[in-house]
Amino acid sequence: MTATIINQRSSSETIIRVPQRKIEALVGGVLMNTVGKAAQKHILNKSKLVAKEIHLPKCGYTMYYHEREAVNEPNQDVHNHPTIIFFHGLSMRSEELAGFIKSLDIPPHIRILCPEQMGHGRDIDNRLRTDPDNYTMPTHQRMLESTSEFLDVVKCSSNTNAFGISLGGAVCYYIQNHRPDIIQRAILVSPAILCCVDKDLVNGIRDGTSNFFCLKSRQDAKLLMRDLSTGRDDDTRKKKDPVPKFSRKKSPEGHFRELLLHLLEPTEEYAAAKDVDTESHRLVIWPEKDRIINYEEGKQFFEVTSSDNKDEGLVSKSANTEFECVADCGHVFHSDGRGIFDIIRPRVKEYLLNFKGY
Repeated sequence: MTATIINQRSSSETIIRVPQRKIEALVGGVLMNTVGKAAQKHILNKSKLVAKEIHLPKCGYTMYYHEREAVNEPNQDVHNHPTIIFFHGLSMRSEELAGFIKSLDIPPHIRILCPEQMGHGRDIDNRLRTDPDNYTMPTHQRMLESTSEFLDVVKCSSNTNAFGISLGGAVCYYIQNHRPDIIQRAILVSPAILCCVDKDLVNGIRDGTSNFFCLKSRQDAKLLMRDLSTGRDDDTRKKKDPVPKFSRKKSPEGHFRELLLHLLEPTEEYAAAKDVDTESHRLVIWPEKDRIINYEEGKQFFEVTSSDNKDEGLVSKSANTEFECVADCGHVFHSDGRGIFDIIRPRVKEYLLNFKGY
């Protein structure tokens, strides 16, 4: 039960000019080269996130991730250590969440983990690029199993909250359901649950009429940015093309299209049309004009209705689910050009920092 998010504007400069590093973080630097390596390194250093890797013996897989280790407080129970885990979106690398994480000003006694999903980042660098003939695309089950084992191997405490956006939102949804012993509270932003992915987008990817995240030209980039905002046919928004000049990074030909096709294939366990986890504590944030992960489908999945009490806003059938809408906003960009991270930051911080015993 919750009210619609209020879109409080920042300065006019923020609305007119979105910093390039934010564009890259929101869309995925693997696709766009909008900011230099020096700036990327500076942002990462400020966040105190450190690149690591760890072997998962059951899965036979090396998981790449970033971590900010906690600064232990006196008399702190290390077995009940507060931890926040962040799950990135499609095409992103784990370090691209560094700017957003830094902006949340998370206290130093809280551990931060950012695992890199299969088919992304260093998995591409160290496996796909070096041995493409033996590379296999990840499945939903494989991603869930590796993420679950990762939580055990890095000794993630039972006092853990999680955040996931888009693809990462779906990962977050399923891992919370799979590991309620670890994930206590979660924030899902436009979670890419199969039945909620926009049907027109799915059809376009399958028949080849959409180059979504498989950019081949500047025009493809413009259309992608419009889709990530309030839609390519929306003439009412103030910021028509929220994208700076950029040079396309060279990602493996067709990789993300093939990855999407694999992940869009429904399987019995991941094809549910209704919420299968009605007990978990979570905050669901959904942009009203999302053209990638459909807002109306999301409301149906979480069985959300409008309350008769105007102060209560939207109400989910699941007692522990808070569902909030971001008005006049697309998957990544608001109609005025602001990024979703800027809009949701205060609410995310408020919810994520609420730990049991804290």
